[in-house]
Amino acid sequence: MERVRGSPTRAGRTRLPLLILSLFVLWIPIACGDQAPRLETDTALAATRSGKILFVQHGDIYVWENGRTRRLLEVGDAAWPRWSPDGTRIAFVRMGDAYSDLYVVRSDGQGLQRLTRNQPSYTPGSYQYVQNAVWALSPAWSPDGSTIAYVSDLNTLKNFLWLIPASGGTPQRIEASTRLGDNVDQPSFSPDGTKIVFIHRVNREDGLQRRTDLWVVDLRTGTLTPLVQGGDGQYAPAWSPDGNWIVYVGRHGEANDLFVVPSTGGEPVQLTGSGVVAAPTWSPDGHAIAFLQLEGSGFAVYTVDFTVGPDGRPRAGEPKKLFEAESIDAVSGLSWTR
Repeated sequence: MERVRGSPTRAGRTRLPLLILSLFVLWIPIACGDQAPRLETDTALAATRSGKILFVQHGDIYVWENGRTRRLLEVGDAAWPRWSPDGTRIAFVRMGDAYSDLYVVRSDGQGLQRLTRNQPSYTPGSYQYVQNAVWALSPAWSPDGSTIAYVSDLNTLKNFLWLIPASGGTPQRIEASTRLGDNVDQPSFSPDGTKIVFIHRVNREDGLQRRTDLWVVDLRTGTLTPLVQGGDGQYAPAWSPDGNWIVYVGRHGEANDLFVVPSTGGEPVQLTGSGVVAAPTWSPDGHAIAFLQLEGSGFAVYTVDFTVGPDGRPRAGEPKKLFEAESIDAVSGLSWTR
């Protein structure tokens, strides 16, 4: 485990862009108040899955493996950790004072590399500082591990999709993502690397509230295709390893549940019914989905088996608790590798 000092202020973590924060504060009744600290290693309640799952706790990156959780990287301001396709590296965000940056680190928590430099050189809190601060959020690896997609408001007032070499280099904006005219977020690559599913912020039909819809951009042609629209919103999409399905969280009234939809479009199918889930991620073999479920004042990690019947209709097994830990960051979500 590596401890990094001299990091950006942890207070900046509370200044997330409204688009990200509003996806959760509308429905999650998080309790206030201090809780007793917990040991770095917690015994899982149902250690029946293989692989390793990343999550964020108190701004540090943790990993679940073989029924245990351990702290992998202690920085105090981490968000959105994501395994590289081969499981050897982790991309993540560090939150600063009105800005954030992308980083990559090895799977053992060593070799920290900064990919973006978004902190302004002006005095923090000054007009120039605020005007020049830039966000980098929601990293997603390309299937070959060479590129990271993310969202940023670089050179604009809204968040759009960007690509940056995983080894460092000049970021390039995905111009097609600007054509929808409002903030986008939460990219996820198709397994062949040719498309990205993401969410787009829109006004609801009643004009009184906002919601997010799912769209797909073809990186070869720039074509934008709506995938799931309408209702009360949908978010946190993740492409299945076989490329056939996209899991996401659908909001209906106050309920938030897992759905899957064919990646080519079609009828969504509901997988869970608790109404308090978030942050789905596929198992590496595509036979299970892990997600967060609200329990009391925090979240536990659950999994469901995923199958497709002879009729081609997807099915989910009974949700089973995998593990729980104090103060799991729902916004940062989960990431699963072998």
